[in-house]
Amino acid sequence: MSTEVKTEDSGEISINFGEIYQALKKYKISIALIAFVFTALGAFYSLTMNSEYVSEVKILPEADSKIGGSGGSLGGLSSLAGLAGINLSGSMTGNDAIQPAMYPEIVQSIPFLQELAASSVYNPKKKRLQKLSEYLAEDNSNAPIKLSDTKPKEKKDVEYNRLPKGAISSEMININQKEALILESLKKSIVVESDKKTNLIKISSTALNPVIAANLSDLVLNQLTRYIIRYRTEKVRKELNFLTKRQAEARKRYDQALFTYSNYKDQNRNVFLNVAKDQGKKLQYEVDLAFNIYSNLTSQLTETNIKLQKETPVFKVLAPAQVPLQRTSPKRSLITLGSMFLGLFISLIYVFFKSVNLKELLS
Repeated sequence: MSTEVKTEDSGEISINFGEIYQALKKYKISIALIAFVFTALGAFYSLTMNSEYVSEVKILPEADSKIGGSGGSLGGLSSLAGLAGINLSGSMTGNDAIQPAMYPEIVQSIPFLQELAASSVYNPKKKRLQKLSEYLAEDNSNAPIKLSDTKPKEKKDVEYNRLPKGAISSEMININQKEALILESLKKSIVVESDKKTNLIKISSTALNPVIAANLSDLVLNQLTRYIIRYRTEKVRKELNFLTKRQAEARKRYDQALFTYSNYKDQNRNVFLNVAKDQGKKLQYEVDLAFNIYSNLTSQLTETNIKLQKETPVFKVLAPAQVPLQRTSPKRSLITLGSMFLGLFISLIYVFFKSVNLKELLS
């Protein structure tokens, strides 16, 4: 049985299904062998891949209410802009310079990663807590067929011996090659996504152990919230620290003035001299002044404590970290099936070139 298909240049392409069937029948062993080889290679490759687990955390930062309070003029505009995917809350408020869209950059910064690497996680294999940096520096591969380890490959550090003293500032970040590799591995393991419309933050952590993945997500969540709280309240905390010290000094000054005045009165009960009376008035004035200063500072300290509470942002955890029950990757069955179909495709191409006369086809 054959079928003829006419083309625009009046040429004809003859497709003989009988010949195709005979060719497939003739080379069926080759087709099966090639497909089997590719399937086996795909299965072998999938078994050399480490199992990875992903744990997610979803949080919702506190919305800034100062925008809607400006006479309602920005409330409608902000709603309309939200429909277009634009967040005006971050651009029109001076209260918070760190917006949710900046959270991914914060998490990927070296100081943040350094603090995170110094945190402790529970290692189920060793059944104890250990620093995250120590865990990442070890070989934690879990592939059924191990071809290489996951331990970072160290390179020779850059030599700074020839640089003059003071060439590198103490405020600059200076890390060695080993720490750089650990931080790079940690950086690849964390993904932070921010929804511009809803300000919803999703933190995803990938690890070769499900417990480590959940611990890492929880660590990132806690450290990020602490970072934002410290930033938002830094100015108020400095003011609070200043007022606390001044209040303690004022209290000490008041106690000293009161003691001096009381001691004077005890020693000069029946004095009628004007000089002594003036000295008593002076000491009384110092007591009143010290008390007024102390009282004023105490009032300011109370107000600053209230202000600190107001400035502290609130983060609502919508989905806490959970130990994943199944690995996220690799999909070994899909890799094996994909390799099998690739083998079938290549085998059919092989059969085509073996069965077709190229000279007649190209003439």
